[in-house]
Amino acid sequence: MVQHCKVIIRNRSRTARRFYLFQLQPTYVVVGGEVPEVLSCCVCAGEVEPYNISGAELEFVFNEVVLAGAVHEKSASTGARRFASPTGNDESDALGFAMQRVVGTQSSEDAVSINSTRLSVAPLGLSPSVNEAGVTLRSFRVHTPAVPDEELVDVYCGNAIQHQDGQVVLSSFVRPSADSQMDCAPLFAFWLDTGPYQVGEVVPYDRSGSGPAPVLIEFAFDGPQVVIADYNEDGTFSPRD
Repeated sequence: MVQHCKVIIRNRSRTARRFYLFQLQPTYVVVGGEVPEVLSCCVCAGEVEPYNISGAELEFVFNEVVLAGAVHEKSASTGARRFASPTGNDESDALGFAMQRVVGTQSSEDAVSINSTRLSVAPLGLSPSVNEAGVTLRSFRVHTPAVPDEELVDVYCGNAIQHQDGQVVLSSFVRPSADSQMDCAPLFAFWLDTGPYQVGEVVPYDRSGSGPAPVLIEFAFDGPQVVIADYNEDGTFSPRD
């Protein structure tokens, strides 16, 4: 049975606030090559009124599973790009989306974990995951096919997060190179912050000099799966299990 991770936010400031969650960036390794720029997306977002007045809480709930994800932008976006699977109310065909459940390598002798998948681009897809020797510890591997570079234009791959309702967000990603092997080691650790971002929208990861720092919320597979975070009047967070 799939476990769920939940973040409960209580806004203890005097006005309504919008909050968003983005994942601690995983370590990426490109076998025999350079790692391209890693981008991060907003995983969850929402607005909530002051808790002391309304008693309202904002909940972010997602599945505790590791997913490889891939996206193909089929047409140029007219607004901010959103790297998330279509919802029931979204009939847009501007984005191709693929995902595959994987398990990070547990040890150098791991012959069980389904830690490897293969990307295809025409059509976009990820093969059923299998065990592969030599994958970086705690990582899964994505094999990119030997195709002309133009076939990988507007294709991105990385790790994904699945909401409780089934929607999937490409949490972090890179532009893959043809005929390459990319290892990704995601952790169930997330930054919580205030801001205007929408689910699936690329967010700035470097927060240096941008005001109060976001708070890091961590989930362990054998630990508490619910975290309550108070947002204080001074712009800081106070998380607790």
